[in-house]
Amino acid sequence: MSFKETYKPNIMIVYIAEKPDIASAIASYLWSDYAKCKNKHCFQKSDVVVTWAYGHIMMTAMPEAYGKEYADFSKYPIIPSVWKKHPAPSAKEQFEYIRSVLKKADVVVNGGDPDREGQLLIDEILEYVGYKGEVWRILINAKDSNSMKRAFEGMEPNEKYRTLYHAGMARERADWLVGINLSRAYTLSARKDGKGSVWRVGRVKIPTLALVVNREKEIQDFHSVEYYELDGKFSKGGIPFTATFKPTEEVPTDSEGRILDRQYLEKIKDEVKNKPAKVTLSEKKSQTESAPLPYSLDTLQVEANKRYGMSPSNVLAKVQSLYEKKYVSYPRSDCNYIPTSQQVDSSRILQSLVEYGISAAGGADNTMKGRCFNDSKVSAHHAIIPTGVVPKSLDEWEQKVYDMIAIRYIIQFYPPCKYDAIRYEIESQGHVFAGSGKAVSSPGWRSVVKSEDKEDEVKEVPNLVVGDVFSIPIYIIEEKKTTPPKRFTEGSLLAAMTNIWRFVSPDNPNKEKLKECKGIGTPATRDSIISDLLAPTSGKSHILPCIQKRGKELVPTDFGIAMIENIHESLTKPDLTALMEYNLTAIAEGKKTLESFMEETEAMVRQNIQFAEDSAPQLSSFNSENSEGQEVPPRECPVCHRETLVRKYSPKTKKHFWVCKEDSCVHPATGKPMFYADQRQKPVIKLCPKCGQPLNNVYSKKTKQLYWFCPKCNEFKNVK
Repeated sequence: MSFKETYKPNIMIVYIAEKPDIASAIASYLWSDYAKCKNKHCFQKSDVVVTWAYGHIMMTAMPEAYGKEYADFSKYPIIPSVWKKHPAPSAKEQFEYIRSVLKKADVVVNGGDPDREGQLLIDEILEYVGYKGEVWRILINAKDSNSMKRAFEGMEPNEKYRTLYHAGMARERADWLVGINLSRAYTLSARKDGKGSVWRVGRVKIPTLALVVNREKEIQDFHSVEYYELDGKFSKGGIPFTATFKPTEEVPTDSEGRILDRQYLEKIKDEVKNKPAKVTLSEKKSQTESAPLPYSLDTLQVEANKRYGMSPSNVLAKVQSLYEKKYVSYPRSDCNYIPTSQQVDSSRILQSLVEYGISAAGGADNTMKGRCFNDSKVSAHHAIIPTGVVPKSLDEWEQKVYDMIAIRYIIQFYPPCKYDAIRYEIESQGHVFAGSGKAVSSPGWRSVVKSEDKEDEVKEVPNLVVGDVFSIPIYIIEEKKTTPPKRFTEGSLLAAMTNIWRFVSPDNPNKEKLKECKGIGTPATRDSIISDLLAPTSGKSHILPCIQKRGKELVPTDFGIAMIENIHESLTKPDLTALMEYNLTAIAEGKKTLESFMEETEAMVRQNIQFAEDSAPQLSSFNSENSEGQEVPPRECPVCHRETLVRKYSPKTKKHFWVCKEDSCVHPATGKPMFYADQRQKPVIKLCPKCGQPLNNVYSKKTKQLYWFCPKCNEFKNVK
């Protein structure tokens, strides 16, 4: 039975939207004169009411609601047998209006956002007030008229989404149990010998922090290796290309196949110098490359961070603004696909993009049905796409984000890029040089998108034929060095959270299964989790940040490192949280019960409480609050050789550093005091292998790397 079939005259229908802007979209679809129907708390015409929440207007009760003794931070565990909620004080007036109108409602329509949280925040209102009437669900993916028509025609009984509501409750309760109990347990255990900063333990926050800490440890433990490659530079038909010397089994290499002896390559270079070279192998394999899928929120955030340096929270703010202006579809989507029913909209949307000024939209073939149109991949919401409403008066950053979304949509209607993958070998004087590349035969969608990512560039080579001879190639020995893994940026950390299965332990039997989960956190919360880890304040209180930014890079603080080193690994590893996210999906699909999930979560919380209490002596040895002014024993100054090097804290940079406390102690070459970085409460000191004086650590904005420089020798030094 459809919603229209249930409609009868003289019954009261109440729509409850998640936010006021969605209520306006619903009202404008229902009534052309909707603006005249608005009052303080709703739109109303006859017996139809459209009202709204302000996101979560119901709050999970704080610990003291379960007993006055729990107002004391030292009291735990708190495991509610009956969960309590109450209206948020800031939304009390709106809540009371909703309660009053529900008493008269015959039918309610849940207008929460089309996701787990949207289902939760309307259903929890209905449950709190004890509404027993008929409830329907409307899923609004965009606010333009075509999308609204589709949403109204597709309304279903709300009972179909009951398990999605349970998944929302499970997420909410698990976060509460972990955050409330384990923040108290670990903080109190760390304060056994005095005061300390609050250990803000979160189900998603801790494994996210662990990603940054573990990456930093990989970098610190990395030892660079210098090696050499011999490249031959060739050209055919005006297209230059390169082939690299291919070592045989007799060539001295390290375990990774790298050549460490430059002289060996110098000898080969002399042998092939001014000698002809001939193509001995040329293999082609015809391949196609489909256009990348339309954006989900996380892929949009990652790409905008890489391309424009936009923070994930700024990207969300801009795409939310575009959504509210009806220019793009629902922004908090974790989906990269579009329902097949929406292909009929492509002609209208592409024409609007031509009017907007993107000429490539005019060359798109709207009859194409690309891989993005896949009903089996679409859940509550689809990819972020243009709505067909031509944007006006966008600010600079809105335009950048909109253009990204528009271009990604347009290329779905261009053919795949066709190319020949070429592998070739060139021989000279018995030495083999090998290379590979692509010969593009039909650029397809790549004629629209010019890659800004060097790793994604098409390395084009000419059409090589066995027997081709190059008379006088040029040979160059390239000096190379292995590089450590890159530090996370906000964008790459967000991508890691989305693809958390990549960081799950290799021996985890559920690793393949966890590929199905859509990461830790949600598209709407991941940016705020990263912001919380960076934050030096919480409300009006000063707290120790867990990570800090160095340029675009994220670096863990001493406090962040201490947390990961001392919290039970069940929380620091992504395995547990990824499995919880998988189980939340299973609840939403009706494959797991809310009750069994909560039993598992409660057991994990109790296990961590016991671990925190057993680890109290170890935790308290790191006095987190005193890490800003803690008395760390002085160390020997590398300049004056006295025990006068002391650790200090800079409020400006929010970092520790070391400096000699003797004012007269200066570097003999510069006449200035020396400052040393702090690493785990120890100074980072490197001495010049030539003169023995301390080196300066110089950061290059161009290469985004640190280099060691000797002021006395006036030289950069290669030291480990």
